[in-house]
Amino acid sequence: MKINSRLENKTLVLSLQGRLDAFHGGELQKVIDQNMSDQQVICAVMDMSGVDYLSSAGLRVILALYKNLRKRDGSLVLTGLQDYCRDVIEMAGFTPTLPQFSSADEALAFCRQVITEKNCLENWDALETFKADCGTFRFIPGSREPGVVLVMGDVKDVLYSRVSANHLCSKKFSETEYSIGLGGLGNQLEDYYPIMGEMMTIGGTMVWLPTDGHDTPDFLIPKKDTGQITLRTGFNVSISGGFNELMMFDSSEEGGTTITTLYRTLFQMARCRRPDFHGVIALAIRAQMSSVFGSGILKSPIVDFAPINGEMVTAPSNSADWFEFDHTPRHTDVTGLICGVGADLTADLNYYDQDMFNAVFYINPANVGGNDLQLHNHAVVFNQMPMASKAVNLEKEIRNIVDNGEFIDMRHLLDSSAINRGFLGVSYIQEFRPDPKGTRGI
Repeated sequence: MKINSRLENKTLVLSLQGRLDAFHGGELQKVIDQNMSDQQVICAVMDMSGVDYLSSAGLRVILALYKNLRKRDGSLVLTGLQDYCRDVIEMAGFTPTLPQFSSADEALAFCRQVITEKNCLENWDALETFKADCGTFRFIPGSREPGVVLVMGDVKDVLYSRVSANHLCSKKFSETEYSIGLGGLGNQLEDYYPIMGEMMTIGGTMVWLPTDGHDTPDFLIPKKDTGQITLRTGFNVSISGGFNELMMFDSSEEGGTTITTLYRTLFQMARCRRPDFHGVIALAIRAQMSSVFGSGILKSPIVDFAPINGEMVTAPSNSADWFEFDHTPRHTDVTGLICGVGADLTADLNYYDQDMFNAVFYINPANVGGNDLQLHNHAVVFNQMPMASKAVNLEKEIRNIVDNGEFIDMRHLLDSSAINRGFLGVSYIQEFRPDPKGTRGI
């Protein structure tokens, strides 16, 4: 076996070629021991693209390195796994333990984020903060990738109830980490097409509100995305490129800060702080919500159910038959997972493709937040769970809620809903473009 090692920004990079068997596992352990004597090492990337055999002894060396790094609050990631080695790791039950990436660049980016998170926790009081009228924001660096909104379908097809079977697409759960839209679950067209409703995905979970008259959301939390069960959608908006900043927000307002005020403040801060802000942000929030005001569509907006008058389902003549709106809080003092996108209408939005931009936003007749912004958000609601005083990893925070929280509800979130505290992922959107991931047809 050939073993090359180097240190890169507190990350040990190991490139292996050959058989990782019992003998060469011992050789690898010597190289690891030499490098791990440096206490600055927090993460390791093991490039196994040249390894065609992995024994149990070799796997023990990998796991020993993993445990050592975990003691340092770091991580071990693997890249370039060949099929046999991947099968050995999966058979041994360590696939969830060891993150895997297809390229070294992706693995190094993951390690940089782990190191950033560790540094932020250790230097929490030194992080950049901003005190606004509504509360305090503490900033944590995020992804360097440009924020993108991927659009499948057009909200106007929903508003005019002209979604047909030909509009439908199927998407894998792993391709819709953060998204909102219209859809359902089921194997046959008749299982979901006539009862499609509000839908969102967050933390690998798909939640939807069937329009079957029971007002009871349904959800699925896959432990492994086999690709055999897909979400069905006629309109879907996904956040791509990661979150450029993470923020811990503490409201100073009695009764909490409304979604309208939160977005308006984020726009204000972005205009001052972010040269990559062009008027649109996308959010995912793990929130302590003081009040939840929701709305839900009552009919699947398919061509069969289109209003006879030809007007939009949101028109005053149709909205009472098509929507349910909360005039008092549906829920209070709960934990919410929010996903959405918002536009600052005072900005020059001609920066974006206008057809794609207009395919995302619409005016919900129950929102009265103001004419300076346009928002589109969904939320899944759980019984209140404790929130850490310090948080740096949004995916872990969301996954904890999904795995351990007591599910209550899912709604289109009205802008008057309010939060007391939240951990936000903010993506500064650079582009709207068609979603290439969906498979047309059922």
